[in-house]
Amino acid sequence: MATAGFCKVCGQYVWLNEQWGCVNGHAWSDISNWYDPSSGTPVTPYWLQPQEASAAVAPAVVAAPEPAPVAAAPSPEPQPQTVAPMPEPEPAPVTVPESAPGTEVATRLQVLAEILGLLSQYPNYRSQYGTDTDIVIDNQVADASWATGKKKVEYQAILKAVEPERTIYFWEVLKEKGGGLSFGSMESESYSTFGTKRSGKTKEVTFGPGGVVANAEWDYGATRQIVESIAVPSGWKLKVVLRKSAAQW
Repeated sequence: MATAGFCKVCGQYVWLNEQWGCVNGHAWSDISNWYDPSSGTPVTPYWLQPQEASAAVAPAVVAAPEPAPVAAAPSPEPQPQTVAPMPEPEPAPVTVPESAPGTEVATRLQVLAEILGLLSQYPNYRSQYGTDTDIVIDNQVADASWATGKKKVEYQAILKAVEPERTIYFWEVLKEKGGGLSFGSMESESYSTFGTKRSGKTKEVTFGPGGVVANAEWDYGATRQIVESIAVPSGWKLKVVLRKSAAQW
């Protein structure tokens, strides 16, 4: 018969061995509340039961009860795997022209202020901040009138500075307006073109009734060189454009 009881050492009901002790190794004296697990009936070790005086019976050998099956712990439910979000692609870097070693790169506002400051040293130039561009430049090359006619030659340029590219977009034009009667003119021009850049000089002399009435002379690369003299040492480059809108915001 399998027997169980309360083990004071284990602090719980346990199976008992053939000596009525705890299967965990504790003596029968540490056990109380013996009972038959199959019927729930209380039992008492035979040597504690009343016995006849003439008989000395040795304690019977009781087979050790088989341990009750232990239910397997439930398997944990699989947890959903956390998938790390894919990293967002980084924006493609803007290609910036490299500055010469040792060049301190100026900000857009610094470059514009220095260009205006240098142009103000040339009395024939009129320069100021623009509304749809960064800087507007004018130069009245010739402005003459006589009894039978008039002639005007004017230079205009605009530029905008794009800081992420460290590039100044530069547009320029030399335009001539006039009317009436003159006694002819003499014109000479010598220039060279590299890409969108024109370098060289043009000169025109106009004659009226009293002689020379207009004398226009212009250096195509002069204004551009003034701007480049500020831009390049400041870590910027200058790009001449053929469309005016390319130099406007």
